[in-house]
Amino acid sequence: MKKITTFVFIIITGTVFSQYNRHVAANFTGAYGILEKDVNGDGNMDILAAGESGNTVAYFINDGNGNFTQTVIDNNLTGARFIDGADFDADGDMDFVATGSSELVWYRNDNGTFVKTVIESGLNDPRQVRLYDVGTIFDPSPDGDMDIGVLISGENYATVYLNDGNNNFSRLNLFSVNTPYYLHGGDFDADGSPDFLVSSHGNNEILWYKVGSLGLILGGTIASNFNGAYGVEGGDIDLDGDDDVIGAAFVDNEVAWFENVNGDGSLFNKHTIDNNLPGASYVHWLDIDTDGDKDIVATGYGDASGNNSQVAIYYNDGNQNFTKTVIDNTILGAVALSVQDFDGDGAYDIAVAGSVSNEIVLLTYDSNDIALNEKDNLSVYPNPAHDILHISPADNVQQIEIYDITGRQVFTTGQTDIDVSKFDKGYYLVKAILKNRTTVTKKIWLSN
Repeated sequence: MKKITTFVFIIITGTVFSQYNRHVAANFTGAYGILEKDVNGDGNMDILAAGESGNTVAYFINDGNGNFTQTVIDNNLTGARFIDGADFDADGDMDFVATGSSELVWYRNDNGTFVKTVIESGLNDPRQVRLYDVGTIFDPSPDGDMDIGVLISGENYATVYLNDGNNNFSRLNLFSVNTPYYLHGGDFDADGSPDFLVSSHGNNEILWYKVGSLGLILGGTIASNFNGAYGVEGGDIDLDGDDDVIGAAFVDNEVAWFENVNGDGSLFNKHTIDNNLPGASYVHWLDIDTDGDKDIVATGYGDASGNNSQVAIYYNDGNQNFTKTVIDNTILGAVALSVQDFDGDGAYDIAVAGSVSNEIVLLTYDSNDIALNEKDNLSVYPNPAHDILHISPADNVQQIEIYDITGRQVFTTGQTDIDVSKFDKGYYLVKAILKNRTTVTKKIWLSN
């Protein structure tokens, strides 16, 4: 079942847009769902991938310089679409969960040999899969067991498979929605409890749900007539203290953001950013140019054959006026994306799954103009740390982000002296975003 191959970036000449270079990380048949994770705990972000037409589930280990080694987990998951990873059995290595066209499957990692367990078969079009501890949703005290969230598009349900602590799973339908395609989080009513954001591809809507006395209930409709609603994300786009929404409409070729007008989720105003992104699919917001405001990265699948696809960055001028820059138009059937510093040069790169061109592509920022001396001089200390973590020199730093070893962001601040006394013991990644667009990532141990 396990096959190991080494892939090295191949630079394709003549495909450079706005300081981004096109690199093929891997040839991967039917590349569809990708996700970044630090699989081996070395501080470098690796890639998990599912190949729909190749029926393949795999991960790719990053050597820190953008060279990837592939390990195939399974080459017999029909219609493999989405994948996520976590250490289910607490044995120190990462296990994996994936969806096929009709199955939800768990792969237990036994020192590199993968034991496949079908959690449920006969599902109708399961899509996005994400791992989280449901205790963090319904109860502020997690129960310590990793549960599995799945959108089952053909059954019109957002579903969670609850873990009993021994990796036996029972299904609970969270809420019903017509043809759900993508799920994300946020706090849209500002009540301090997590809410859920979901795209209804079938009803051309974006909806949000909140925790009620009897479970999850509809909080409101964010968008209607958003034809082919696909990727969505929640976050504070206009930096006014409440969570807004960004979304992609596949049929309308549209990217838009939805302003949370009253801050309580009762009214959202739509602002169209672009209506010419062919087959608009996935969106992700972040400050990619590190100028203090939130930009958007998006993929457009293209036409039915995957032609005319685009990967675009929408740069925010600080007043939510977005300027579109197409950084690639050669990835056929561009779908899922991931934004990280994959090659260790301190700048954000963009990984994209090309489902028609059968490849995983990295669009790497040309760092020739980055002040590497500032990057090399940055210090994060003490390491190990117990109470106060210092980042120096402070005047070069714009923002600090702290991630746990799975790649989940757990803290962000503009301060350079950080109280880490309440963090759980373990390894963390500290990402410093400098004022010259450089990012520096350091691995630390918190000994609490």
